[in-house]
Amino acid sequence: MKRVALAVLVLALVTGMPVRADDEPPWAHGVAEATQAKANELFAEGNALFAQLAHAAALDKYRAAIALWDHPMIRFNMAVTLVRLDRMLEAADELDKALRFGATPFTSELYQQALDYQNLIRRQLGNIEIRCDLPGTQILLDGKPWFVAPGSQKLRVAGGEHIVVAERKEYLTITRRLVVAGGSTASEQLKLVPLESAVIVEYPQPRWLPWTVTAVGAAAGFGGLGLWLHAKKRLDDFDRDYTHDCATGCNMDLDKYKSLIARQDSALLEGKVGVSMMVAGGAVAVGGAIWAIMNRPTRRLPKVEVAPTSGGAAATATWSF
Repeated sequence: MKRVALAVLVLALVTGMPVRADDEPPWAHGVAEATQAKANELFAEGNALFAQLAHAAALDKYRAAIALWDHPMIRFNMAVTLVRLDRMLEAADELDKALRFGATPFTSELYQQALDYQNLIRRQLGNIEIRCDLPGTQILLDGKPWFVAPGSQKLRVAGGEHIVVAERKEYLTITRRLVVAGGSTASEQLKLVPLESAVIVEYPQPRWLPWTVTAVGAAAGFGGLGLWLHAKKRLDDFDRDYTHDCATGCNMDLDKYKSLIARQDSALLEGKVGVSMMVAGGAVAVGGAIWAIMNRPTRRLPKVEVAPTSGGAAATATWSF
Protein backbone atom coordinates (compact mmCIF):
# COMPACT_ATOMS: atom_id res chain seq x y z
CA MET A 1 0.00 0.00 0.00
CA LYS A 2 2.85 2.40 0.77
CA ARG A 3 4.37 1.95 -2.69
CA VAL A 4 1.01 2.65 -4.33
CA ALA A 5 0.46 5.78 -2.28
CA LEU A 6 3.91 7.05 -3.17
CA ALA A 7 3.39 6.40 -6.85
CA VAL A 8 0.09 8.29 -6.80
CA LEU A 9 1.72 11.20 -5.01
CA VAL A 10 4.58 11.43 -7.46
CA LEU A 11 2.20 11.30 -10.41
CA ALA A 12 0.10 14.09 -8.92
CA LEU A 13 3.14 16.25 -8.38
CA VAL A 14 4.66 15.73 -11.77
CA THR A 15 1.56 16.06 -13.87
CA GLY A 16 -0.67 18.06 -11.56
CA MET A 17 -1.13 21.51 -10.18
CA PRO A 18 0.55 24.43 -11.92
CA VAL A 19 2.08 27.15 -9.80
CA ARG A 20 -0.13 30.25 -9.75
CA ALA A 21 -0.26 33.47 -7.82
CA ASP A 22 -4.05 33.93 -7.87
CA ASP A 23 -5.57 36.13 -5.14
CA GLU A 24 -2.10 37.03 -3.84
CA PRO A 25 -1.52 34.11 -1.42
CA PRO A 26 1.04 34.54 1.40
CA TRP A 27 3.87 32.93 -0.54
CA ALA A 28 3.38 35.38 -3.42
CA HIS A 29 3.74 38.59 -1.38
CA GLY A 30 6.50 40.75 -2.78
CA VAL A 31 7.25 38.43 -5.73
CA ALA A 32 6.92 40.13 -9.10
CA GLU A 33 4.81 38.46 -11.80
CA ALA A 34 7.82 38.21 -14.09
CA THR A 35 9.75 36.41 -11.35
CA GLN A 36 6.80 34.08 -10.77
CA ALA A 37 6.65 33.32 -14.47
CA LYS A 38 10.36 32.46 -14.58
CA ALA A 39 9.93 30.24 -11.51
CA ASN A 40 6.99 28.49 -13.23
CA GLU A 41 9.18 27.79 -16.26
CA LEU A 42 11.89 26.23 -14.10
CA PHE A 43 9.23 24.29 -12.19
CA ALA A 44 7.84 22.86 -15.42
CA GLU A 45 11.33 21.95 -16.63
CA GLY A 46 11.99 20.19 -13.33
CA ASN A 47 8.74 18.22 -13.65
CA ALA A 48 9.71 17.12 -17.14
CA LEU A 49 13.10 15.95 -15.93
CA PHE A 50 11.47 14.13 -13.00
CA ALA A 51 9.20 12.28 -15.43
CA GLN A 52 12.33 11.16 -17.29
CA LEU A 53 13.78 9.88 -13.97
CA ALA A 54 16.53 12.52 -14.15
CA HIS A 55 16.12 13.25 -10.46
CA ALA A 56 19.40 15.07 -9.82
CA ALA A 57 18.79 17.42 -12.75
CA ALA A 58 15.18 17.92 -11.67
CA LEU A 59 16.36 18.87 -8.19
CA ASP A 60 18.65 21.53 -9.64
CA LYS A 61 15.69 23.04 -11.53
CA TYR A 62 13.53 23.05 -8.41
CA ARG A 63 16.28 24.74 -6.40
CA ALA A 64 16.66 27.39 -9.07
CA ALA A 65 12.89 27.94 -8.99
CA ILE A 66 12.87 28.22 -5.19
CA ALA A 67 15.63 30.82 -5.37
CA LEU A 68 13.18 32.96 -7.34
CA TRP A 69 9.92 32.05 -5.61
CA ASP A 70 9.51 30.03 -2.42
CA HIS A 71 6.28 28.28 -3.40
CA PRO A 72 4.87 25.30 -1.38
CA MET A 73 4.33 23.22 -4.51
CA ILE A 74 7.96 23.62 -5.57
CA ARG A 75 9.05 22.62 -2.07
CA PHE A 76 6.77 19.61 -2.28
CA ASN A 77 8.23 18.42 -5.56
CA MET A 78 11.71 18.93 -4.14
CA ALA A 79 10.79 16.67 -1.20
CA VAL A 80 9.62 13.90 -3.51
CA THR A 81 12.76 14.22 -5.63
CA LEU A 82 14.99 14.04 -2.55
CA VAL A 83 13.24 10.85 -1.49
CA ARG A 84 14.01 9.34 -4.87
CA LEU A 85 17.65 10.34 -4.27
CA ASP A 86 17.49 8.66 -0.81
CA ARG A 87 18.14 11.95 1.01
CA MET A 88 15.46 11.57 3.66
CA LEU A 89 16.63 14.27 6.06
CA GLU A 90 16.55 16.93 3.38
CA ALA A 91 13.24 15.56 2.12
CA ALA A 92 11.71 15.91 5.60
CA ASP A 93 12.86 19.53 5.85
CA GLU A 94 11.47 20.41 2.44
CA LEU A 95 8.17 18.69 3.20
CA ASP A 96 7.81 20.68 6.43
CA LYS A 97 8.37 23.89 4.48
CA ALA A 98 5.91 22.80 1.78
CA LEU A 99 3.18 22.28 4.40
CA ARG A 100 3.88 25.43 6.39
CA PHE A 101 0.65 27.01 5.10
CA GLY A 102 -1.44 23.92 5.74
CA ALA A 103 -3.74 22.61 3.03
CA THR A 104 -3.21 25.51 0.62
CA PRO A 105 -2.39 25.44 -2.26
CA PHE A 106 -3.04 21.67 -2.50
CA THR A 107 -6.20 19.87 -3.40
CA SER A 108 -7.74 17.93 -0.53
CA GLU A 109 -6.63 14.63 -2.05
CA LEU A 110 -3.08 15.81 -2.65
CA TYR A 111 -2.89 17.38 0.80
CA GLN A 112 -3.90 14.09 2.44
CA GLN A 113 -1.32 12.28 0.37
CA ALA A 114 1.27 14.78 1.52
CA LEU A 115 0.38 14.18 5.17
CA ASP A 116 0.58 10.43 4.69
CA TYR A 117 3.87 10.83 2.95
CA GLN A 118 5.14 13.03 5.77
CA ASN A 119 4.26 10.33 8.30
CA LEU A 120 6.09 7.72 6.24
CA ILE A 121 9.25 9.84 6.21
CA ARG A 122 9.04 10.58 9.93
CA ARG A 123 9.01 6.87 10.72
CA GLN A 124 12.46 6.62 9.17
CA LEU A 125 13.83 9.59 11.10
CA GLY A 126 14.27 10.47 14.74
CA ASN A 127 15.88 13.10 16.93
CA ILE A 128 18.97 13.41 19.08
CA GLU A 129 18.83 15.82 22.00
CA ILE A 130 22.09 16.58 23.83
CA ARG A 131 22.69 18.76 26.87
CA CYS A 132 26.05 19.80 28.31
CA ASP A 133 26.50 22.47 31.00
CA LEU A 134 30.30 22.77 30.93
CA PRO A 135 31.25 25.98 29.07
CA GLY A 136 33.62 25.56 26.15
CA THR A 137 32.85 21.91 25.52
CA GLN A 138 32.85 21.03 21.81
CA ILE A 139 30.07 18.62 20.85
CA LEU A 140 30.52 16.54 17.70
CA LEU A 141 27.91 14.38 15.99
CA ASP A 142 29.10 11.58 13.73
CA GLY A 143 32.54 13.19 13.52
CA LYS A 144 31.28 16.67 12.58
CA PRO A 145 31.15 19.74 14.86
CA TRP A 146 27.65 20.35 16.18
CA PHE A 147 27.58 22.99 18.92
CA VAL A 148 29.60 24.44 21.80
CA ALA A 149 28.31 24.13 25.36
CA PRO A 150 26.75 25.29 27.60
CA GLY A 151 23.20 24.53 26.55
CA SER A 152 21.23 21.88 24.72
CA GLN A 153 20.51 21.16 21.08
CA LYS A 154 18.03 18.93 19.31
CA LEU A 155 18.60 17.68 15.79
CA ARG A 156 16.64 15.50 13.42
CA VAL A 157 18.67 12.53 12.21
CA ALA A 158 18.23 9.34 10.24
CA GLY A 159 17.21 6.32 12.27
CA GLY A 160 20.06 4.07 13.40
CA GLU A 161 23.31 4.43 15.34
CA HIS A 162 24.99 7.80 15.86
CA ILE A 163 28.17 8.82 17.66
CA VAL A 164 28.23 11.85 19.97
CA VAL A 165 31.60 13.09 21.27
CA ALA A 166 32.21 15.77 23.90
CA GLU A 167 35.72 17.18 24.27
CA ARG A 168 37.34 20.01 26.17
CA LYS A 169 40.91 20.83 27.12
CA GLU A 170 42.03 19.32 30.45
CA TYR A 171 38.92 17.13 30.57
CA LEU A 172 38.42 13.49 29.68
CA THR A 173 36.86 13.14 26.22
CA ILE A 174 33.68 11.08 26.33
CA THR A 175 31.85 9.21 23.59
CA ARG A 176 28.25 8.09 23.41
CA ARG A 177 26.72 5.72 20.88
CA LEU A 178 23.03 6.47 20.57
CA VAL A 179 20.58 4.30 18.68
CA VAL A 180 17.71 6.38 17.33
CA ALA A 181 14.50 4.56 16.50
CA GLY A 182 12.23 5.99 13.82
CA GLY A 183 9.88 8.59 15.24
CA SER A 184 11.65 8.73 18.63
CA THR A 185 14.13 11.00 20.42
CA ALA A 186 17.36 9.79 22.04
CA SER A 187 18.40 12.16 24.83
CA GLU A 188 21.68 12.35 26.71
CA GLN A 189 23.22 14.73 29.25
CA LEU A 190 27.00 14.85 28.93
CA LYS A 191 29.12 15.38 32.05
CA LEU A 192 32.87 15.63 31.55
CA VAL A 193 35.38 14.64 34.22
CA PRO A 194 38.62 16.62 34.82
CA LEU A 195 41.70 14.65 33.78
CA GLU A 196 43.35 15.05 37.19
CA SER A 197 40.44 13.40 38.94
CA ALA A 198 39.87 10.80 36.23
CA VAL A 199 43.35 9.26 36.49
CA ILE A 200 43.27 5.94 38.33
CA VAL A 201 46.55 4.87 39.99
CA GLU A 202 47.10 1.12 40.13
CA TYR A 203 49.97 -0.83 41.76
CA PRO A 204 51.21 -4.29 40.66
CA GLN A 205 50.87 -5.42 44.27
CA PRO A 206 48.73 -3.87 47.00
CA ARG A 207 50.58 -0.78 48.15
CA TRP A 208 50.35 -1.74 51.82
CA LEU A 209 52.04 -5.12 51.33
CA PRO A 210 55.72 -4.10 50.80
CA TRP A 211 55.46 -1.41 53.46
CA THR A 212 54.00 -3.94 55.87
CA VAL A 213 56.94 -6.26 55.16
CA THR A 214 59.32 -3.34 55.75
CA ALA A 215 57.64 -2.49 59.03
CA VAL A 216 57.71 -6.11 60.21
CA GLY A 217 61.40 -6.37 59.36
CA ALA A 218 62.15 -3.11 61.12
CA ALA A 219 60.16 -4.22 64.16
CA ALA A 220 62.10 -7.51 64.26
CA GLY A 221 65.39 -5.64 63.94
CA PHE A 222 64.55 -3.21 66.73
CA GLY A 223 63.29 -6.13 68.81
CA GLY A 224 66.64 -7.86 68.29
CA LEU A 225 68.45 -4.67 69.26
CA GLY A 226 66.46 -4.48 72.47
CA LEU A 227 67.19 -8.14 73.21
CA TRP A 228 70.92 -7.63 72.58
CA LEU A 229 71.02 -4.57 74.87
CA HIS A 230 69.23 -6.54 77.56
CA ALA A 231 71.75 -9.40 77.18
CA LYS A 232 74.61 -6.90 77.37
CA LYS A 233 73.24 -5.52 80.62
CA ARG A 234 72.96 -9.04 82.06
CA LEU A 235 76.58 -9.73 81.10
CA ASP A 236 77.63 -6.48 82.73
CA ASP A 237 75.78 -7.57 85.88
CA PHE A 238 77.49 -10.97 85.69
CA ASP A 239 80.91 -9.34 85.38
CA ARG A 240 80.18 -7.12 88.38
CA ASP A 241 78.98 -10.02 90.56
CA TYR A 242 81.81 -12.28 89.40
CA THR A 243 84.39 -9.61 90.25
CA HIS A 244 82.78 -9.12 93.65
CA ASP A 245 82.39 -12.81 94.55
CA CYS A 246 85.47 -14.19 92.94
CA ALA A 247 88.04 -11.49 93.46
CA THR A 248 90.57 -14.11 94.66
CA GLY A 249 89.22 -16.95 92.49
CA CYS A 250 86.28 -19.32 92.74
CA ASN A 251 85.69 -23.01 92.48
CA MET A 252 83.05 -23.12 89.82
CA ASP A 253 82.17 -26.69 90.69
CA LEU A 254 80.50 -25.49 93.87
CA ASP A 255 76.73 -25.25 93.70
CA LYS A 256 76.62 -21.63 94.81
CA TYR A 257 78.59 -20.56 91.74
CA LYS A 258 76.69 -22.71 89.23
CA SER A 259 73.82 -20.17 89.09
CA LEU A 260 76.35 -17.46 88.29
CA ILE A 261 77.64 -19.46 85.35
CA ALA A 262 74.02 -20.15 84.20
CA ARG A 263 73.37 -16.41 84.17
CA GLN A 264 76.37 -15.90 81.91
CA ASP A 265 75.31 -18.64 79.50
CA SER A 266 71.74 -17.30 79.35
CA ALA A 267 72.95 -13.75 78.66
CA LEU A 268 75.31 -14.96 75.93
CA LEU A 269 72.48 -16.92 74.25
CA GLU A 270 70.13 -13.95 74.52
CA GLY A 271 72.77 -11.75 72.90
CA LYS A 272 73.20 -14.19 70.01
CA VAL A 273 69.42 -14.34 69.49
CA GLY A 274 69.28 -10.53 69.52
CA VAL A 275 72.05 -10.26 66.91
CA SER A 276 70.28 -12.84 64.69
CA MET A 277 67.02 -10.91 64.95
CA MET A 278 68.77 -7.66 64.03
CA VAL A 279 70.39 -9.23 60.97
CA ALA A 280 67.22 -10.99 59.79
CA GLY A 281 64.95 -8.02 60.55
CA GLY A 282 67.31 -5.63 58.79
CA ALA A 283 67.39 -7.84 55.71
CA VAL A 284 63.60 -8.09 55.65
CA ALA A 285 63.24 -4.32 56.14
CA VAL A 286 65.69 -3.54 53.33
CA GLY A 287 64.00 -6.07 51.05
CA GLY A 288 60.58 -4.58 51.81
CA ALA A 289 61.85 -1.08 51.08
CA ILE A 290 63.28 -2.21 47.73
CA TRP A 291 59.99 -3.98 46.95
CA ALA A 292 58.07 -0.78 47.76
CA ILE A 293 60.31 1.16 45.38
CA MET A 294 59.90 -1.43 42.61
CA ASN A 295 56.13 -1.55 43.14
CA ARG A 296 55.69 1.50 40.93
CA PRO A 297 52.17 2.52 39.96
CA THR A 298 50.65 2.67 36.52
CA ARG A 299 48.12 5.34 35.64
CA ARG A 300 44.91 4.45 33.86
CA LEU A 301 42.50 6.80 32.14
CA PRO A 302 39.01 5.50 31.50
CA LYS A 303 37.75 5.75 27.94
CA VAL A 304 34.03 5.48 27.63
CA GLU A 305 33.01 2.72 25.25
CA VAL A 306 29.31 2.55 24.81
CA ALA A 307 27.11 -0.35 23.85
CA PRO A 308 24.18 1.00 21.86
CA THR A 309 20.71 0.53 23.29
CA SER A 310 17.29 1.57 22.06
CA GLY A 311 16.94 4.28 24.69
CA GLY A 312 20.50 5.55 24.87
CA ALA A 313 23.71 3.83 25.88
CA ALA A 314 25.42 1.74 28.51
CA ALA A 315 29.03 2.73 29.16
CA THR A 316 32.17 1.04 30.47
CA ALA A 317 35.60 2.61 31.00
CA THR A 318 38.64 0.74 29.66
CA TRP A 319 41.78 2.50 28.54
CA SER A 320 45.17 2.35 30.21
CA PHE A 321 48.54 3.88 29.46
